[in-house]
Amino acid sequence: MNKGTHPIQQSVFRTSLRKTVALSLLITGLSACQQGFLDLKPLSQPNVDNFYKTANDFGNAVNGAYDVLQSASQYGGDFNTLLEARSDNVLDNDPSSNAGLRYNVDRFIEPTTNSILRDTWGSLYTGINRSNLILDRIDAVTFDNTLKNRYKGEAQFIRALSYFNLVRLWGKVPLVLKAGTTTDSRSYIRNEVAEVYAAIEKDLTDAAVNLPASYTGADIGRATSGAAKGLLGKVLVTEKKFGQAATVLREVISAGTYRLLPNAADVFAVTNKNNAEIVFAVKFKKGVGGALAEGHALWYGTNIGDNIEASLRAAYPAGDTRRALTVQIPVPSNVNVVPRKFYDEFSAISDVGNDFPVLRYADVLLLYAEAVNESAAQFSSEALSAVNQVRSRAGAPAYTEAQLGGLQATFREAIINERRLELALENDRWFDLVRTGKAVDALKVTGITVPANRLVYPIPQLEIDTYNNPTTFAQNPGY
Repeated sequence: MNKGTHPIQQSVFRTSLRKTVALSLLITGLSACQQGFLDLKPLSQPNVDNFYKTANDFGNAVNGAYDVLQSASQYGGDFNTLLEARSDNVLDNDPSSNAGLRYNVDRFIEPTTNSILRDTWGSLYTGINRSNLILDRIDAVTFDNTLKNRYKGEAQFIRALSYFNLVRLWGKVPLVLKAGTTTDSRSYIRNEVAEVYAAIEKDLTDAAVNLPASYTGADIGRATSGAAKGLLGKVLVTEKKFGQAATVLREVISAGTYRLLPNAADVFAVTNKNNAEIVFAVKFKKGVGGALAEGHALWYGTNIGDNIEASLRAAYPAGDTRRALTVQIPVPSNVNVVPRKFYDEFSAISDVGNDFPVLRYADVLLLYAEAVNESAAQFSSEALSAVNQVRSRAGAPAYTEAQLGGLQATFREAIINERRLELALENDRWFDLVRTGKAVDALKVTGITVPANRLVYPIPQLEIDTYNNPTTFAQNPGY
């Protein structure tokens, strides 16, 4: 995959807020991507204290927290390598680019010094720290309670999403729920996975209460109560708390806020953003240059052959319209090809502006089917209906009770396969393989043997060296 080095994005939530967000990020001084776990440069305490004084200040700070999700080290690019190239969906076919930086991830031979791991870790904790600063200071400032609660909910959602990605990528990670000083950060440990998930659950439960069901005008696209509940359901499925997950996901479905679009391709069209199937997406806007560039590089772009694994396309049944979304097509005025699902024409400054779907209604339906199948004592027609809604939209034949009603395990296999077909290239496949215990067998089909220890990534060497404590901050086994 000839992705090259993705530039660090300095995007903001909306174009109209670029200057104010830039000011807020300058004042808070929270860039940590190249500094390890947290930026250990001293914060200017007077500046921080003077900034968080008004509702507008907190609005700008929340925009700054959304900004981090757009980073090239997260949804702007590197998650495609860490979560799809790592899986059986995408092949990195360029061992020479950047000294094999991405190729090594694809082949399970990345060293602990791999800069993608370092930058992604740093970016995720930058978002957490920005969220912490908001939550630490907002109760001390008087302004409209409804707006205050919304800002709290947005910060809680972003922090929860960041920790959800961290714990799935690395296992035990430092759980930091307050904006600490340099001295504080040196005492952090790798907390147990269960502790991290408990914090994620609490953040999303609180966010679901604090956030509105919808927005109007320029605020459309921010995290909603439905997004918080949907993500909570995904978290609970990952934890195998299937009964709880089914309850939460049923609430999202019953609310009637979201629906499947008639044509799967329309979900991803750059002219159809914020459509009824999108529960939460990371937003981008192409063609805005300078320090606050809002677009991103090509997702899965390659000029060295087809980089979509043959087994993925082969898995689609005849007539399934989703297969076409995995086919690479040329980008005008560029040597790269990209999958149709994420196609957009380059702007004059060579960026594109697709939004990245973090959670959409089809995902919710499939998660619900899985949760019900795993928790119910007998076959559920509701679960079958949820899967068939997704298949029928794509033109795939519906499953019958005779096919899936006999064995829980048979239904389970059908759901996981359907998730691969529906959510291909959307940063779900690697996590699905790991949580269902199928990673080793799935990668064998592509000719790759997965070492048992590499179901989680190595802690970036910078963090190991910084904390230098094999008792509380040890490297993951086998690295």
